[in-house]
Amino acid sequence: MKTLSNLLLLALAILSGCGRTNEFKAQAEAGQPIVQAIEKYQKATGSYPSSLAKLVPSYLPVMPDISDETKHKFHGWDYQIVTNGVSISFSLRYYIGKGGVEYRPPNWIRNDEGHKTVILSN
Repeated sequence: MKTLSNLLLLALAILSGCGRTNEFKAQAEAGQPIVQAIEKYQKATGSYPSSLAKLVPSYLPVMPDISDETKHKFHGWDYQIVTNGVSISFSLRYYIGKGGVEYRPPNWIRNDEGHKTVILSN
């Protein structure tokens, strides 16, 4: 009986993980137009936008949903310009529960409560 319950728990864990993987991939795909807009802006101006608001309306038709911790809104897109001291790039994140997806060119990374894996590449 113990073996059967362990198998059921394993099956449940696998199935719930698959559903979460689909959720992460769907959110990464939803972020692709934002990534494309950031890259078009950078190509046109020579620098990355200081905020996602700079992309509207020339590169994006509407402002993406953004997170705002000051308003206790913890879901939405978070955009940052990043540098390693040599090159400048950007990251784009969407928070999903205790994890989320992050775009660090050229990869979308799934962060499921600290467990990171690449789920899409451009």
